[in-house]
Amino acid sequence: MRSMSYMQAAVALSLLVVSPIVVAQTTAAKDAPLDIELHGTITPEKIGTHETQSFVMPKGIERMDVQLDSPGFQKGMYVTVGMWDPERYRGEGRAKFSITTVTATGPYMPGPLVPGVWKVSFGFNYVAPGAHGEYTLKIHLSRKLDPEHYTVLNAKPGWYMGDLHSHTGNTDAVCKSQSGRNVPCPVFRLLEAAASQKLDFLAVTDHNTQATFNEIDQVQPYYDKMLLIAGEEVTTTRGHTNVWGTMGFLDYRAWEKGWTVNDLFDQAHAQGALVSVNHYYWPWDGKCPGCGWGWKPITDFAKVDAIEVINGYHEHGSWFTPPAGNGVPLWEELHAKGLRPTGVGGGDEHRGGEQLPLHDGVGIPTTVVYAKELSQPAILEGIKAGHVYVKTNGPDGPELLLNAGTAMMGDEIAAVAGSAVEFTVSTNDTSGAQLRLYLDGKPVELQPVLAGGKANYRWTSDGRRHWVRAELVDGKPGDDPVVLTNPIYLNWK
Repeated sequence: MRSMSYMQAAVALSLLVVSPIVVAQTTAAKDAPLDIELHGTITPEKIGTHETQSFVMPKGIERMDVQLDSPGFQKGMYVTVGMWDPERYRGEGRAKFSITTVTATGPYMPGPLVPGVWKVSFGFNYVAPGAHGEYTLKIHLSRKLDPEHYTVLNAKPGWYMGDLHSHTGNTDAVCKSQSGRNVPCPVFRLLEAAASQKLDFLAVTDHNTQATFNEIDQVQPYYDKMLLIAGEEVTTTRGHTNVWGTMGFLDYRAWEKGWTVNDLFDQAHAQGALVSVNHYYWPWDGKCPGCGWGWKPITDFAKVDAIEVINGYHEHGSWFTPPAGNGVPLWEELHAKGLRPTGVGGGDEHRGGEQLPLHDGVGIPTTVVYAKELSQPAILEGIKAGHVYVKTNGPDGPELLLNAGTAMMGDEIAAVAGSAVEFTVSTNDTSGAQLRLYLDGKPVELQPVLAGGKANYRWTSDGRRHWVRAELVDGKPGDDPVVLTNPIYLNWK
């Protein structure tokens, strides 16, 4: 939601006064939301006073969304509103705000929504002579932490560029302070670096913490061209998994028996999130304990939505340089077993953009997602559908689109034995990079040649299950592709 000035907020809240509590019919089901309305009047006689109304907070509430409907300051009524839970003051100053166990619209404070009697205090700072009005304060309570309605930054469908893996100083990102010391890197440094890359979205995925969510929630109104996605890199003793799309707690204490990574995946999915296996190929040599995916023997990969096929964390001069192929071998292995995880990229930024001049950091690689709009649910829907390609070298890299008729990468088509399927490839690349098509993870025998940014490939079906994807390569030995697509699936059911 967009912020208001303190004056606008106070003015908008100006109509709140004492009145009986009206509680809607709400408790028919355990998970049903609760809706409370406080009504009152405002008159000149109340100027210079404070009055209080109360409402009851039930047990198990994770989120409270509040909105004031009132005549407003323009009609001569200026009233302030404060809120108290049974234990402490929670803030004052807006006409529309949210308070959750993890986040809160400033100037309100996040934290447990303590059951019991909450109080709303109204200060009548000014009421114009003869002014009379009524207000309604609408309080929507939910047992779900995540919002029911999300910010839409662009309502148009299209290809949106972003980074699904980034860190701040709330965990292990460091950058130079004003005096040149390495310090925990503040969140704004990451966000400014991402904005400088002209990214459309950024998932902030600090390790095993919800600490960053309140800050990104506060600044989203400022970043009205870059969507900030709630994410977490759940860091277990034997591997890291990115989770996108929930602010809820995720239990990282996985082991071989009892609570396993498969239970963790179920926990994330129950909160409406997607999960990805990160940099599974990193070595177990003590330099990054638990970074490689050591859970592979017990992992139910049917529960994995995505594989980080390109991780960009190089840290020039360090041991972290990814191997040739990055995460593609695991991705292809899972496809060969009949699974369809989406291939994504992650910059794994840890320096607040300091390494961008060295071509490392946020947005390198860039994950490009086709979504119906620029919102968190739509981006996640596009990732789940596989409508994704990855620009290995960052947002300035070329696009690469693979289609078969109306099907795009991530889609499935049926092709009976003997029928022909026409694949089309288009790119805006002008560097002369070569097109490479893969059928079932292996280069096709006769590679089509790009001409004017277009290429066609005709394939005769044998009626069995296959997958086809595309890359652009610059021909340098050992290099990652310049850009790669997710597959189009044939006869997958």
